[in-house]
Formats: sequence, structure tokens, C-alpha cells
Amino acid sequence: MPAADPPVSDQPLAPAVVGRRVHWLELFFDLVMVAYIGQIAHTMHGDPRWTDALVFFALLAAAWWAWVNATITMNLFGARVTPSIWIAVTIAMIAIGVMAAAVPDALTERAAAFAIGNAVIRLVWALPWLLKRRTTGAPWWRPVVYSGIPAALWLASIAVPPPWQYLLWAIAVGIEIMLLGFLGRQRTWLRDHLDIDHLVERVGLLVVIVFGESILTIIADLDEHWGAPAGVAAILGFATVSMLAWIFFGYATVAVERGLRRLQLRGSVGGLRDTVMYLPFFLIAGIVLFAAGLGTAVADAGHHLPVGAVVCLAGGTSLFFATSLGESLRYGAPWRDIVVWGPAGVLLPWVLVPLSTVVTAEAVVAASAIVIAIMLGLNEFNFRRVQARLEADAARGVDRLAS
Repeated sequence: MPAADPPVSDQPLAPAVVGRRVHWLELFFDLVMVAYIGQIAHTMHGDPRWTDALVFFALLAAAWWAWVNATITMNLFGARVTPSIWIAVTIAMIAIGVMAAAVPDALTERAAAFAIGNAVIRLVWALPWLLKRRTTGAPWWRPVVYSGIPAALWLASIAVPPPWQYLLWAIAVGIEIMLLGFLGRQRTWLRDHLDIDHLVERVGLLVVIVFGESILTIIADLDEHWGAPAGVAAILGFATVSMLAWIFFGYATVAVERGLRRLQLRGSVGGLRDTVMYLPFFLIAGIVLFAAGLGTAVADAGHHLPVGAVVCLAGGTSLFFATSLGESLRYGAPWRDIVVWGPAGVLLPWVLVPLSTVVTAEAVVAASAIVIAIMLGLNEFNFRRVQARLEADAARGVDRLAS
């Protein structure tokens, strides 16, 4: 478990970092990242088993921490895209591309390529931290341990047979996760230098592209299984993805920006870490699983949806809202602000599982659309309710000042 946030210092906080826009080079990197996500999404098409789900989460975790390293490094050191930054991002994109190409056989004959890609991308993002260690206050050994040891483990795994090879992979990723829980003297520097505007836009744009991958999955499966049932399932799938994206960009992003600023003002670097590095992993995983279930539903339209696909559809939606619930709680939102939609978002999608035993795939997608529509209505109701309360609180504050 990550270390708890230290008590908020009585010293005044440094002025907030002036927000900047995401550079197009970062978006270019994200496109390669989403190509990787698309590759692992294919592993969950059809009727995946629980072992397939374990592999999915493991492969996603390996790339996710590479994306986190890239995002935080660019946030802190990439305000000006220098030739060295350009070269670093290009090498990182090549590494992610190699990993993506290796995904279909990452556990067999392409394991070496997958390991090399992981090692290279971790070494790339260690360099800025080594060069800027006096500015950040980080001891020289920290980037070496954080990036160098995992990279060495990835490379060493090439000579180790399965399943011990996979154990080395897990340890390599675990070192990164563990060290993020112990930031030491870097807390104050990170609190004062993280660009919240950039982080909000960075996560939001990645989610946009992942939603785009969901649409691409539907189109690809419709193209392969052309027909009226598949067309109905595809149209309903489009509507469902659109409503889920509406919930995220219409309601969640407002809460994200407000919550991150609240955490920064409180000096909660641990909270910033959790809500930018840890929790979005599950949000992305939920969207990808949801998309995999939709793609299978289009392919199997007119027939019963396999159990694994139904679990992807229901579990992905549930994970999406569970992550949103966790993010809100970590921001410090009171339970009364999330009770309307939180439990419903986690539990309601699971009605699809028993329903799938008696209806065809396109009917399951229709039911999923109804579930998301209900959640959209609950989010709108909750948004209006919270806004009314905040306006009333503000009015009372004005009245007290006037008196």
C-alpha cells in the first residue's frame, strides 16, 4: 500500500504552475500507446477465460507504467521540446511499437522482443531524472533503482525460462509501483512543480483515443460480419460508447480538474500520484474490456453472447464507474456527492450476465445502452443537485460577509 500523505505543512505553498497545453509530440506518443492497447484488446475478444484476463491486466500494466513515466517526465521537464526530448520520445515510441508487435506472442516466441522494448523505454525516461537530480532533490540512486533495476530485470528475463520469466517481469513492474509510494524529499518539489492543467489534458486525451479504439473495434467487427443483426449491434454499440464518453467528458473531467487542484492546494502529492498514476489504469482497462465485449457482440449478433464477452461488457462498465468512484473519494468528495451514481454504476451493469442467457448478443448491447443511459441520467441529476448546493453555500457565505 502506498505511504500515507504527510501532514500538510503550515508553510505557504509555492505559486501554482502556469498551465500549458499538451504538445503534439505527446499525442504522437499516445497513438503508439493506443496501438499497443488495441493489440492487447484483441486478446479479450471472443470468449476469454480468467487466465486471459490475468494476461490482459499484466500486459497492460507493463505499458501503463511506461506511459506514466513519459507523462510525468514530460510534465516536469518537457515544457520546451528540445532535440534531446524529441529523440527520447522517438526512442520511446519505437520501444512501445516493438512491444505492441510482440503482444500476440509475448508469452512465447516474442517474449525477448517484448522484454527489450520494456527495458529500453525505462532507460530512456531515466536520463532526464539523472540530469535534473539537483533540481528535483532526488538522490542519484533513485532513478537508477526506479528505472535501471527494472530494465536489468527485463533484459535478464530473456535468458530465464517461463514461468520464472514472468516472475521477473512482475518484480520489475512492482519496483516501479512500490517506489512511487515513497517519494521522500521529492514531495515538496513535485507538489510545487506538477502542472495540473497538463495532467488533466494528458489523461483526457488518452481516454479520447481509447474511446476511439472502441469505435474502431466496432467498425472492424461490423466489416467482418456484415449483416442486419451485426448492424443493429454496431449502432447500439456506437450509442453506448457515445453515452459513456458523455459521462466521462461531461461530468468526470470537471470533477478531475477540481479534485486535482484541491489535492495540490492540500499539498497531497500522494493523492496526485494515486489519481494520475494508479487509478486511471483501471479506468483505461475498463474501457478496453467494455470495447472488447462490444466487438464480440457485433461479431456474434443473432446468437447468444459468450460468457467471457458478457463479463467483459459488464465488468468493463462496472470497473469504469468503480474507478470514477475511487477517484472521487480520493479527491476528498463527500459520500453524499457520489451516492446517487456510485453504487449504481458498480452494480447495475452486472444485470447483463443473467440476461445474456435468454437473449441474443444485440439485445445484450441494447440492455447495456439502457444501463449507460440510466447512469447518464443519474450523473445529470447529481450534477444539478451538487451545483445547487454549492451555489446555496456560496450565497450563505456572501450573506455572512455582508452581515
